[in-house]
Amino acid sequence: MVADATPAMDTPRSIVTHLLARPMSLAELGAATGVSLPTLRRAVHDLVEARWLRIVGRAQATGGRPANLFGIDPTRHVLIGVHLEHPGMRLVAADLTGEVLDERVPEGVESLEPDAVHAIVLDYLASLRVRLAGRALLGLGLASPGFIDPQSGAVLTIGRVPNWNHLPLAQRLGDASGLPVTIGNDVDAMAAVEFAANGVAGTYAYVGFSEGVKFSVFLDGRPYVGRFGNAGLVDPRLLAACGDRAATPDLLTVHGLAERYLERARPAGARRVRALGEARERFLAVLDLAESGDPDAEELVGWMTEMLGTQIAAFVLLLQPELLVLGGALAGASDRLLAAIDGVARRHLPTLLDNNLVVRCARAVTPDAAALGATRVFLDRFLAADAPPLSRLGV
Repeated sequence: MVADATPAMDTPRSIVTHLLARPMSLAELGAATGVSLPTLRRAVHDLVEARWLRIVGRAQATGGRPANLFGIDPTRHVLIGVHLEHPGMRLVAADLTGEVLDERVPEGVESLEPDAVHAIVLDYLASLRVRLAGRALLGLGLASPGFIDPQSGAVLTIGRVPNWNHLPLAQRLGDASGLPVTIGNDVDAMAAVEFAANGVAGTYAYVGFSEGVKFSVFLDGRPYVGRFGNAGLVDPRLLAACGDRAATPDLLTVHGLAERYLERARPAGARRVRALGEARERFLAVLDLAESGDPDAEELVGWMTEMLGTQIAAFVLLLQPELLVLGGALAGASDRLLAAIDGVARRHLPTLLDNNLVVRCARAVTPDAAALGATRVFLDRFLAADAPPLSRLGV
């Protein structure tokens, strides 16, 4: 079964949603939710009994007895996240606060087949039910590249994986596992981790640099996924369509930059890059070589910087975000390179937008960021759904 993403938040779900951002007293929860104190007390009591919430401290004293602060209880419920990386996949189990409890990177599945993914996920769920026997599996979030139907959970198409077309993966896994399942774009999942505790109903964006460039957009604090679940994706050929760089759109991909370097590199640099197995590692190695003065790497990274910075400027002019985060493979880049990309973008901006734009590097830089983000996407949709009361789930 696929989790319903239709907003219809009841009082318990509203309480948990607010407490995911920070602990609150009953008075603060009353102001945030707008419900009466008796209703709020009953809902909080039920959520504490069901181990969604617990007392985490005391509010600052203002003359009387300090009020209890309620926060998320991380000891009961488990969220499962799966990142379909193509090649390979990564699975994580996390508590409600985003703390990783378990992680698995299956071997021998570089070329993902739908049946293999289905079997691996079900096997992982079975193992968690044994190893985390004192906890309740709440649901499953999938993160995938490509275009996705946000309502049905079907993978519509993945450009570099021809056999993943109109695949009802979420529905199939939900039916087999008995758990609610959501699916979304993997860069959007990384952005969900980045902005989970932002707490600002503003406009901000995450620039995901991987096998292309994708701007994950948050409008008034809410993610915008678009009709086909992949809004913000820009074809590298459009980014590179200028001057001599029209023939080098692959410089705006992780694989492409490394391969272009290997075509022209001096022996020592080529050996260093070829010794690395993963595309992301090779990409970061080329960035390091550029930092150390390798002329071939410097030239290629310079072209990448100019093209990406120019496209970021066009995006900022279009949507005027107040915060822009550079992530994906760029999360491992040096401060110098990120500053250079930022500088190119700002050269193309009017003073008003330049002065009001904050650019920073992604803080979530671990390989499990997308899988962990998928758990956050699941939780946000789950709490917004019209579904059974939280106090009855996982007890």
